[in-house]
Amino acid sequence: MLRVALRPRFLGLLALMLVATLVCGLLATWQWDRAHRAITSKAAGPMELGDIRDVLDVGDAVTNAIAGDTVTAAGTYVPGEQVVVPGRNIGGTEAVLIVTAMMVETEDATQVRLPVARGWLPAEELTGADGQIDPSLAPAPPQGEVEITGRLEASEAASGGVSGGVASEVATPLLVNEWGSPMYSGFVSLEEPGGGLQPLPAAESEFSRGLDWQNIGYSLQWVLFGAFFLYLWWRSVRAAHLDEIADRREALERMLEDSKTDASSSTTSPTTVPATAGPTPDKDV
Repeated sequence: MLRVALRPRFLGLLALMLVATLVCGLLATWQWDRAHRAITSKAAGPMELGDIRDVLDVGDAVTNAIAGDTVTAAGTYVPGEQVVVPGRNIGGTEAVLIVTAMMVETEDATQVRLPVARGWLPAEELTGADGQIDPSLAPAPPQGEVEITGRLEASEAASGGVSGGVASEVATPLLVNEWGSPMYSGFVSLEEPGGGLQPLPAAESEFSRGLDWQNIGYSLQWVLFGAFFLYLWWRSVRAAHLDEIADRREALERMLEDSKTDASSSTTSPTTVPATAGPTPDKDV
């Protein structure tokens, strides 16, 4: 098989596969570095990023580099723009999150909505007489200009909807349809909520936990892709080698068949039998 692998055609194919494997290796290293930087930065604790207007532009995604870090914001809560998010389990307690829209003014005087997770309450405190979650029982947000400090989090995946002030997730795609735009793509979870609300634990951020493993998974995928390119080259060489062996075997079998046919023809050729002489008639003496 080595003779087949050293042929120019397969050497060229090997060079192409090595380039593809090298590219996969670089991409795997890049994804691994991203995961390592994210894990290292989070291990040192959240960073103070400052005013959200200096950290995030409207429409920008909350990346893993800043998710979980602390930001500040100043603005006013919007009356009537508040949802509750039930179905959470915090410390063994069935919890309901309280999320309110804050209007933040940017440098160009644009009013932008910032979803703020003001905290959580036990579900029993927000359950009405009918046994259903009642958003009207949630505490109203403070009035007037307020300044907040909290963790910047990425939007959760939108898999449900908003009905009667009850949302399935803290998902900006759902909230923008409910409240309007423009809106920041993430949300802020208050460190010190008031009004009897409890702060959300950092573990509530699935984004900060999940993306590190996602980057590691991408890195392993690129390694597998690189190995697959080399395996594909080996399969091509092996297939060509086996095809040549099969061709030689068939040619040898045809030669043996031809030899047997020639030998059989020479042993069965016809022989000439001499004519038998009849009786000689007597001559008269």
